Amino acid sequence: MVYNYKQELLKRLDDGSLAGVPMEYQFTFECKTQCMGRCCNSITILLDPWDIETMARHLGISGREFLAEYCKYDFGHELKWAYVRLKHAEDGPCIFMLEDGRCQIYPVRSRNCRTYPIGRAVRFEPDGKKVERIFLVEKMDFCLGHKSERNWSVQEWLDDAESQKFYELSDLYLEVINYATTQLNSQVWMNRNIAQMLLPLLYGPDVVRNKLNISEQEVSHEEFYRRRMKAIKVVLTDIAAGFGHGPLAGQAKTGEVFGGSMMERMKQVLLTEEA
Repeated sequence: MVYNYKQELLKRLDDGSLAGVPMEYQFTFECKTQCMGRCCNSITILLDPWDIETMARHLGISGREFLAEYCKYDFGHELKWAYVRLKHAEDGPCIFMLEDGRCQIYPVRSRNCRTYPIGRAVRFEPDGKKVERIFLVEKMDFCLGHKSERNWSVQEWLDDAESQKFYELSDLYLEVINYATTQLNSQVWMNRNIAQMLLPLLYGPDVVRNKLNISEQEVSHEEFYRRRMKAIKVVLTDIAAGFGHGPLAGQAKTGEVFGGSMMERMKQVLLTEEA
């Protein structure tokens, strides 16, 4: 479902049925008190690892606790990749919506929540080049924001929402997915069990830190996230080789792909950033 939606979105942007907008595009919008919280009901909010990490830290809980308490975790059969979304917002009112309609975790809200009504789609060309498309999300009947007289450029809106860091770190995760699907042929061998094995690296930084004895003083949260994305590539490359795919496929020998050095290789990446 998620994969098909993203593909349809990119298709519409390409054929012009959904118009892309430049950063200097001007529009009017401002959230109104009268409709505060209406957009936080029965809506699919996809979360990436950085979304979950920042939300969990804000709430003072672990990534795994956040995943278990607030998220739906599914394995997409089209892309053969796992995805996470807020479960309460999808089933009814978002659990983080306060009585007045405001957001309990507003400073760390997801990139999707913070940029509405601006949407963003990303894809990677065969040469690995990232292509970014910006568009206006289709207006909702209940939303009064577009009736505001406050004027913004797209750039001003995204800057005000402090979205660029979220976009940057989200794209690192998209690069991992693109690498797995295009370079490692993960759609051939990826399954739920392998996806489950990746959960600590994706959503449990505290677990990985404790296991490998890496403190926040040694590696900051953001840098640790960046290194985890690189570590996931290392892990996936080794796994793919065991199935006869990827750059190490020719070097793989029986029993060596999942050898005792895997944890040390991960630790090397997470501590020194060297694969």
